[in-house]
Amino acid sequence: MKRSKWIMFLLVLALTAAACSSTSGSEATTTTATGSGASSTTQATTTTTAAGSGASSTTEATPKPSLEGVDLTLWGWSSSDAENSALSDLVAQFSADTGANAEFQAQAEFDVALQAALASGAPPDVFYVDSFKLPDLADAGVLAPVPDGALSDPDDIYPSLRNAFTFNGTWYCPPKDFSTLALVYDPDVLAAAGVDVPTTWDELEAAAATLTTGDVAAIAAGDAQAGLTMGVEYPRWGVFLFQAGVALTDDAVTKITLDNDAARTALQFVADQYAAGSFIKPQAVDAGWAGEAFGQGKAAMTIEGNWIVGYLQDAFPDKNFAVAELPAGPAGMGTFAFTVCYGVAEGAKNPDASWAFVEYLTNAKGSLAWTNAFNVMPARKSVSADWIASHPDLNAFVAGSAYAHRWGFVPGFNDVVGVFNENAEGIVDGSASVDDLITKVTQAGEDVLH
Repeated sequence: MKRSKWIMFLLVLALTAAACSSTSGSEATTTTATGSGASSTTQATTTTTAAGSGASSTTEATPKPSLEGVDLTLWGWSSSDAENSALSDLVAQFSADTGANAEFQAQAEFDVALQAALASGAPPDVFYVDSFKLPDLADAGVLAPVPDGALSDPDDIYPSLRNAFTFNGTWYCPPKDFSTLALVYDPDVLAAAGVDVPTTWDELEAAAATLTTGDVAAIAAGDAQAGLTMGVEYPRWGVFLFQAGVALTDDAVTKITLDNDAARTALQFVADQYAAGSFIKPQAVDAGWAGEAFGQGKAAMTIEGNWIVGYLQDAFPDKNFAVAELPAGPAGMGTFAFTVCYGVAEGAKNPDASWAFVEYLTNAKGSLAWTNAFNVMPARKSVSADWIASHPDLNAFVAGSAYAHRWGFVPGFNDVVGVFNENAEGIVDGSASVDDLITKVTQAGEDVLH
C-alpha cells in the first residue's frame, strides 16, 4: 500500500510565528527558523484544516456525558518514572474535575499487551498510538475515528500532526505532544576537555574521540567515558541519512532509497565511530538506554529527544546537561520528529466517556499542563508561545522542525525497520557491513512495498 506524502516541515511553523506574535494562537504567515534542530519552527501555515481529516471545525466540543463514577483506564509506555508521575497527576486532576475513576497504567511490554487486549475484545478505554504504528492499526480496523464534535477546536492542532494520525482520509486520534532529536551533552565535561559543542560531522567525530577516555569494560565499570552513546536503531541512525541528503524511502514511501553513495557515506560514518570506540550502544555499558548511560556519566554526549529532560531531572537531579542542534552533515541539518496520540478502540465499551477523557487531555489547558510537566512540546498552536517562553533552555528541540522528518511509513513496514536494526547491530558487532545492511533492507522493503 502506498501512502500520500507527509509534510513534516509544517510541524512548527506556527510555533515560531506564535513566539514572535503578541496574539497567542494566531496563524503563522511568515517563517524564519531560529536555527534548526528538533521540532517546531520554520514554515508558514495559512490554513489550519488538515487535508482529509474529517474532524469537525467547531470550536467547542459537544456536551460531555456525565462521568461520575465511571471507571476509565489509559494505557501507555513511559521513558521514566517522571513521565509516569506527570501523566498520572493530570489523570488524577481529570478524575477530581469530572468524578470519574481514571487511571494511567504504564505497560512494560506495551505492544504485546495492547495486541492481546484488542484481540480479546477488552481494550483499555484510551491508549497511546505511535505515528509509526497508526497505519497498521487503522488498516486492521481496530481504531475508532475521531467523532465530529468530540474535541474542542481541532483546527488549533498543527495540521501536520493531525495528518500524522490520518490514514486514507480519516483522522483517528489527536496528538498528545511531539518531540524531536537533538544533541544532549555535559557542558562541564566538554569544557574540561577543551571541546566545543560540535556543529558538523567532522567536529562530532573529533569531539567524540577526544572525550572517549577508556574501553568498553572501563566505561561499564564507571572508570571511563565514551564520547557519545546512542541506540543502534533506525530512529537514531536515520538522522545521519537525512544529514547526508537521503532517507530510508522516498517521500511517498514507494521504494527504498539506500543504494547510493550518500547513504553509504552516512552509514559508514556512523559505523566508523562505533568501530573506533567513541560511540557506544548503552547496553554495552550496562545501561538500559542512552539517557541512563548519559546520566551515569558513561558518555559525554547522546542523541535523544525531549523526554530525556524529565528523566534526567528525576533520576539524575545533580547531572548538568545542555542541548544543542544535531551537527550538520554533507547535505545540512536533519532530525526526526516523533508524536503519539490518544486512541480509542473501535467498539469501545464506553466511547463517549473515552472521548471525553481524550478531550480533557488534549484541549488547550490539558496540552499545556502536560507539556509543561514533562518538557515535550504541545501539539496546539494556541499554547505554543507560552511553552516556548517557559522553556528557553530547550530551544534546540524547538528549532529543528525546519528540517525534521516524520516518523512513519505504511502498514507492514515495521518488518523493514526490524531488518535495518538487526543489520545495524551486525555492523556494530562486526558480523555485517554497510553493504549488507543496504542489500537486506532494500530487499525487505521491496517485499513490503510491492
